[in-house]
Amino acid sequence: MRDRDQRLRNEVEHAERYEEVTITSSGVPIVLSVWRGVVGGPVVVFLPGTMTHPLFYEEFCDGLAAQGINVVGVHLEGHGKSPRVGRLLRLNSLVTNALDATSWARARFGRRPVIVGSSQGGVLAMIVATRDSELAGVVAHNILDPDLPDTLSVTRFQAFPQGVYRPAVRILRILAVLVPRLPISFSVYLDMARVCREPWTAEQFLMDPLSLRSYPLAFLADLLTADMSGVGDGTITCPIVVVAGRGDPLFSLDYTRKVFARIAAPAKELVVFDTDHHLLFNECLPLVLGRIGELVTSLDAR
Repeated sequence: MRDRDQRLRNEVEHAERYEEVTITSSGVPIVLSVWRGVVGGPVVVFLPGTMTHPLFYEEFCDGLAAQGINVVGVHLEGHGKSPRVGRLLRLNSLVTNALDATSWARARFGRRPVIVGSSQGGVLAMIVATRDSELAGVVAHNILDPDLPDTLSVTRFQAFPQGVYRPAVRILRILAVLVPRLPISFSVYLDMARVCREPWTAEQFLMDPLSLRSYPLAFLADLLTADMSGVGDGTITCPIVVVAGRGDPLFSLDYTRKVFARIAAPAKELVVFDTDHHLLFNECLPLVLGRIGELVTSLDAR
């Protein structure tokens, strides 16, 4: 386990099994963090949460590697160690990043990867599952369906009546055309107290020089108008595991169950951990790490 200073410096605990690789995705360079497990072991492509990067989850990724799982963490375009290329960030670019990283992982390790996503990365993982037919499976920590008015509950505006959701999204789309680059900070639409239960994770996020502080309005409009129809129309060809915290203050279990019910996949499972934390892969590592490793290994063996 890294100490505070190591986390703030984004150091890795076991440098002997870690490397970084740069690939080209959607026409720009992105960085991959690779934690090597065992030769011939399962492969995970890890997609991090809002505004963060794989090294924010170093203990989780390194912990999977310690179980023999090869982990490829994606520094999405303009995030983490990936260069700030200056172009407008769009959801499709991040989807392409994930698909390209998955193709790279298949070529590097010679087997079908399991996509593991945390929070916003879980949403991205579900989109990837609709576009890649060569996955061993998906483990999505949190899922979202923008078609559901309940999606408002994930934001800072959870107290607003759900009837305002669709008109608000329409207004958001118009504004995104007019001022696409308008920066929207994390705190404008998410509540830090609901995201981070522990002071050290909030500190790590807020002081991290590799974490972003805002997204352009156009990206948020993309996220809240994303076409998720493929999740429920039979397009997905791999097993889906959704992971949730029973008392998650951000993605409620009730909301998660509603979205889970819409998933159409060859097999699906909802795994619920008895915790009231949102950041399962950071703040609840002793509780979740072994089980996630088991899920990945099981999906890989199918």
